[in-house]
Amino acid sequence: MAYSGQYERVHSIFKSIPAAKRYNYTDKNILNQAIWGGIEKLKEVKKLHVEDLILSEKKFINATLQLFINDCSKNNHFPKELFQSIIYWSEELICLNCLDEALSFLNEADRFGATKFPDIHIDIMNKKARIYISKGMMNEAYNILAHLAGRPYLIPDRKKIPQILFNLSLITLIAGNTSIYKKLLLLGLRYFYTDMSDRKNFVDQLRNTYKHSFRLLLSSGTNIPDKFLYLIHWLYYKLPDFKKIKLGFINRIFSLIILVYVYGLNYIRRNEHVSLKQPLGELKYPALVRNYNFNAKEKNRKKILITRAMGGIGDLLMMTPGFHALKEKYPSHEIHLAIPKRYFSLFEGNKDVILKDIEEPDLNHLQYGKWFNFTDCPASRRESKTAPKVKESRIDIFAKALGNKRIRLWKLDRKPRYFINEEEHHFKNKFWNENNLTGKKVIGVQLHSDETYRNYPQMENLVTELSKEYSVLVFDGEPIKGCNFENVIKLDNCSLRNAFAIASGCDAIIAPDSSFVHFAASQDIPCLALFGPIDGKLRTKHYKYCRFLDARDQMECLPCWRNESIPCKLTNMRSSVCMSKIHLNKILDELKILIALKDKK
Repeated sequence: MAYSGQYERVHSIFKSIPAAKRYNYTDKNILNQAIWGGIEKLKEVKKLHVEDLILSEKKFINATLQLFINDCSKNNHFPKELFQSIIYWSEELICLNCLDEALSFLNEADRFGATKFPDIHIDIMNKKARIYISKGMMNEAYNILAHLAGRPYLIPDRKKIPQILFNLSLITLIAGNTSIYKKLLLLGLRYFYTDMSDRKNFVDQLRNTYKHSFRLLLSSGTNIPDKFLYLIHWLYYKLPDFKKIKLGFINRIFSLIILVYVYGLNYIRRNEHVSLKQPLGELKYPALVRNYNFNAKEKNRKKILITRAMGGIGDLLMMTPGFHALKEKYPSHEIHLAIPKRYFSLFEGNKDVILKDIEEPDLNHLQYGKWFNFTDCPASRRESKTAPKVKESRIDIFAKALGNKRIRLWKLDRKPRYFINEEEHHFKNKFWNENNLTGKKVIGVQLHSDETYRNYPQMENLVTELSKEYSVLVFDGEPIKGCNFENVIKLDNCSLRNAFAIASGCDAIIAPDSSFVHFAASQDIPCLALFGPIDGKLRTKHYKYCRFLDARDQMECLPCWRNESIPCKLTNMRSSVCMSKIHLNKILDELKILIALKDKK
């Protein structure tokens, strides 16, 4: 029930369990859904205005979240579901005006490593800023928002930037710096985003600030491009709603004119500088688009920056062909790849890029000759626009986003680049000898993807069947429960490079849509990839030794291209019913074909 998102039933059952026995049910999905169900129940109870019921539900949620935190701390493993639960509950605590409690939970989330999930971390930072503003702690709120506004490469969703700038402008106003306050409002209009309601917030605030629009237009402290920017926005919001008379295209044309002008400002004048006086320090205008920076210092003109605040490992591997093509295009340039340190090992031996810690305080994207922001993922944007009729592979999308086009794209070697060193080869051989695997057929199985909707629900049954005929290595990033069969070795405490080194010795790999599929492609290891909502044909089209399996012969809705935040349209659940329709016998038969092909070669 918890796995499929039935939070109301999970909450009801979990609450009925005596508190002393709840530690027996500390599965991350159960606790996450029990908390979410409790929050929804609390919202209903609040409407009744019964204080005892509100306090009782609040006490239950606090206790359940603390149980979740204690269990994760005990195992030293902090899954995404924990941070989601903290986000859910802190938002409700803010609504209840329990600001100190909310802040305490948010601080714990930071301590547990929320930066692993940039989208969640940005929400945590924004909530902390809101709390500080409510408590009158303006310097603390400013430090958070200025940190985010000055580092757009940390923000996966650029739509969140307008709210950050708006809140930052209010803080500077309260601090008494009206000139910077006005400047930040204009920067909020200048930044390229398509939500016209967000733009209206800035226009309304500017009009209220100047009292009359003509005062802004006549102001000597405002430059001409910004005056024109405000004017076309003001005219747009003065237009009547032509949709009522079936002439809505007039409004759309006018909004398009605004966006074209804003787009030009972002590309031409992206290095605007805003300095704030003490005690609030300094803020530079955040250059929020991928673009060439012609004002970079001469010594950095031949440096290229690529930023990516998150994984996943599969995406990073799919970027490597584009990185290689970019290096071939600019052989005398340094290509700096700024990513979280935990992914550095993925690029060991890769001479195309120089690694930078994306959390490094001195990292300044404005000082590079070229900047490509892959935190605002070009592949996700492209797929969301074209789904369910996605035609381009992620490898091609990433390569194009790096400026590789025409002949260079045609010549692109689309094989992911991952390098196993000599020491790791010795480590793999030692593992093979210690576990008597030499001369045996060995199948590697990645048990889970990082995202629920990609998981194959019969994976343990598959491992059972495989173990009857092969030696099986089961890989997972979390402690593996089950799979205790003869001929099965569980590997859940390996580093990434050691896991990949061991997997490189397998005769074949079976995996859901996740990292081991792309790793197998990099090493020319036969791979059977299990797909559901995502189009496996498109994702693996460049992988010579990979076969994909899905259930499109049974379910015409495939591929639907949904993600973790969008439930299945057929079941309204997080899990994908289509994944369960891939039959075990079909997997076993395809595996035999793959191994036979390898043996022939």
